Amino acid sequence: MMSPKNKNKPSDSPSKIDWSKKKIKFSFEYYDAGHKDYCLSNWSNDQILKTLKRLKDINLKNYHELIQGSRVYHFHEIHWEQTIHKSGFTNSAVNKLDPYQFALLSVNKQLARVFGAYYQDTFYIVWFDLNHEIWPVFPKGT
Repeated sequence: MMSPKNKNKPSDSPSKIDWSKKKIKFSFEYYDAGHKDYCLSNWSNDQILKTLKRLKDINLKNYHELIQGSRVYHFHEIHWEQTIHKSGFTNSAVNKLDPYQFALLSVNKQLARVFGAYYQDTFYIVWFDLNHEIWPVFPKGT
């Protein structure tokens, strides 16, 4: 809730905020726990612990930092036609937002990914992909 003394401040207007410089927040509003292949509960305790540590690390970054570190974080927009889910997420509400993914470093030999939607400074987590199955990477030349 905004304090009364700040409510008329022009920089508080959503159109004036540079969301790309605000730290990433995570939301589980659209988390798809019903999709058994992409549910975090199927992972080992060690993988879940490493995932939570990685989410904490990413939570300290902003959009620009994640894009600049794309070789490390593999943070980028999703092009559904290049995935095994051509029509996107099962929830139509989250499909109205820009789909993104990022890597969970140190989890499952760098294969693990988080898929969701990014809007303003919030990453809406939808799926946890342990084995990089949603957007498979094929060796070059095949």
